[in-house]
Amino acid sequence: MDLQIPLNKLKFGHEDGEGINARIAGRDARIAELAANLHAQGQIENLIVKDAGDGFYSVANGNRRLAAFRMIWGKDSEQLVNCTLHNVDGAKAFEFSLVTAITAEQLHPVDQYEAFAKLEARGKTNDEIAQQYGMGEKQVKQALALGRLSPVIRDAWRAGEIKAEVAQAFTLAADHKSQDRLYKKLSKENDLDRHHIRAELGVKGHEDVGSLVNFVGIEAYRLRGGAVTEDLFKEQHIVSDDVLLKAMVGERLAKECDRLVVEQGWQWAAVEEDLPKSWRSWPTTRVDVSKFFTEQEAAEAKRLHKLEEDLENEPGYDWDAIQRVSSELGRLEAAVLPRAFTDKQKAKLGCMVAVDDDGGLEIQYGISRPPATTKSEAAARPPTAGESPEIKASSKSGKPAEPDLSQALIQRLSTQLTSAAHTALNQDQDLAISVLLAGLASSAPDGIRVNVTGMGAGKLDLLGARKFADALELARALKPAERIGLLVLVAGAALDFQRYSSNDDNLLKGNPGLICEAIKPDAMNAALRGAFDAKDYFNSVPKALCLAAIKEAIGADIARQQEKKKGPEIAAFALANVPSTGWLPPQLRIKGYDGPPAKPKAAAAAKPQITAAAVRKAKAERETKRAANAQKRVAKAAAKRAPKKKR
Repeated sequence: MDLQIPLNKLKFGHEDGEGINARIAGRDARIAELAANLHAQGQIENLIVKDAGDGFYSVANGNRRLAAFRMIWGKDSEQLVNCTLHNVDGAKAFEFSLVTAITAEQLHPVDQYEAFAKLEARGKTNDEIAQQYGMGEKQVKQALALGRLSPVIRDAWRAGEIKAEVAQAFTLAADHKSQDRLYKKLSKENDLDRHHIRAELGVKGHEDVGSLVNFVGIEAYRLRGGAVTEDLFKEQHIVSDDVLLKAMVGERLAKECDRLVVEQGWQWAAVEEDLPKSWRSWPTTRVDVSKFFTEQEAAEAKRLHKLEEDLENEPGYDWDAIQRVSSELGRLEAAVLPRAFTDKQKAKLGCMVAVDDDGGLEIQYGISRPPATTKSEAAARPPTAGESPEIKASSKSGKPAEPDLSQALIQRLSTQLTSAAHTALNQDQDLAISVLLAGLASSAPDGIRVNVTGMGAGKLDLLGARKFADALELARALKPAERIGLLVLVAGAALDFQRYSSNDDNLLKGNPGLICEAIKPDAMNAALRGAFDAKDYFNSVPKALCLAAIKEAIGADIARQQEKKKGPEIAAFALANVPSTGWLPPQLRIKGYDGPPAKPKAAAAAKPQITAAAVRKAKAERETKRAANAQKRVAKAAAKRAPKKKR
């Protein structure tokens, strides 16, 4: 019998004395989403109920919808709900609940996402879909991206041939044609996984682009002319212009440094990449933030600590849940931390700012910076509330220390060195094969990875086959000279001189130096100049290093003319005038480096000073020699005149 029952007269089946609701797990899952859908579409299917006596009814089938109705209208509402009454006992009502739960077929994810794509095609906006189905904005974007996948990819997913995360990776490809081509290629090579899909799309696995894009904002990046292919699932986005992205990150971090100094009163604030490699060893003032909590903050901290403790003591250890609580607690403490320092402390201490792994702003407070050791280092430092940093001589030697290069710049220069060596080595067949053999034979092959996981491995396609059997067959069909030619390419692709620490700024030490020195200097110098990214270098180094480059390449007078200008102006001048001279930074100068500064020519041998005594001595020697020669001639003539003896 169908009837309408006031909401406040309906009871959950599991609250019925006979326990007629078979579902235990997931009773409360996604209720808000269901409520949004019911609110938008209205009730479509009746609740199945049984008489519970005293004018109440218990629900055998539809308990989640009952929870959603209570969320919409409230537990005590008299809103009428469509129901179907079955005059059955508790046992039969429980069977109704069980059969419905077991036989209910959930939509396959592909079917669900295709349905969302159809809604979009029929004119539904993202906001309308989100409200109607109780989804967040990001969830809608994810669903629509998957619903727009190529039919080939969707069918493979539906058939169980690929997993969800593989399907998600295909959303990074531009169109159906690209997705189908990529699927065909990788399925043939048995490489259908997220890593290989991203590699084929030219995405480097170690890059932190996703966090940087999140830091500046995708829309802000697009407004500046950049294009972004969003990774809606792992947030490892693909961007069109790395230089623009890094510039925007630098701009925002610089503004944050200004805010800390000007508004909060810290003595100094600097971006992590601009600090010397030794900054982590600088003293840091620690404070107990709990002493500075407001009542509300103290209560929240107490709640989070208790929740964290409870989660850790639960039998089923939920690592993700614990991490979420820990992160929330960390954010609370970070918000209070600036208040924990007095104005007097701030006037003597500073802060480091950076981008964290999730694309958030990371600030480390209370750092005590040692005095600068050189004028150039002092000039390169950020503002310190109007005070000029004290300059102190290096304790190791009386000579001033060179300004430090950042860890990130060291890594980029080492990449350029590898690229240049790769290019030059491919021009020297004998050396390339020798390097390859040495790498295979060596127990410590620093600088070369002969299993071809070097920097050039991603671009190396030797035989056009991934499977060993196919590759072996193709290789055996080659002529000996062709095989040697491929080995040369392998040697170049196997190089990897990358350095990831600012403590390791001698890029040519060890094996990389040996390899680069063995390459013909003309070829190596040309390759280095082709690989060197002057724009990146001059925009990344301190003002002092830009001036040093100008001095070496153009002259000391020109460098002095630039000294009083601002850092960006000096960098622009260096970029416009230095590269054409053939100048390279010291980290990229091989033994046969032929660029400025020109080495001083060896001084010509000084002519001996002629004195009167030397003249008399030389004259006497000539007379003695002349006399000796005369004696020899006389003796020789006498020997000719002497009569021969008779035999």
